[in-house]
Amino acid sequence: MKDTIFRPMQPEERGVVAEMISALYQGDPDNPFMTQKKIQLTFEMLERHPDYGHVLVFEQKKQIVGYALLINFWSNEFGGLLLTIDELFVIPAIRNQGIGTAFIRYLIASRYNKFVALKLEVLPYNTRALKLYQSLGFQQADRHHLLYSPIKS
Repeated sequence: MKDTIFRPMQPEERGVVAEMISALYQGDPDNPFMTQKKIQLTFEMLERHPDYGHVLVFEQKKQIVGYALLINFWSNEFGGLLLTIDELFVIPAIRNQGIGTAFIRYLIASRYNKFVALKLEVLPYNTRALKLYQSLGFQQADRHHLLYSPIKS
């Protein structure tokens, strides 16, 4: 989308982005554990350690219309930084207008943070997102995604 700007979140935009993060998790019935405390902790951690990742906002006509949470990690297997799209959200009023596609293309074209690969997850019921990502060149990984978390939310 030509009129969308992708840029780092500014500290004064935390409130707007926190509302969007809450909205994202309200749409995920399998994950009712998001809290404002976790959101603020993420903002603080990324501000103190920009090498961990970034929050980018999507801006149109000086309004924030979405965000992405990008997390970096070094991969021995890939020999460089994997950039994980941990969260991607566009406000409902302007979905299906190509903003997500434009954002992924922006990441790829700019090689944001000099990544060697992009990684993301898609919830099993989100078939539209899965088709979008596959159309942009993402492929099903040949591994199972496992998680162990001793911390209960």
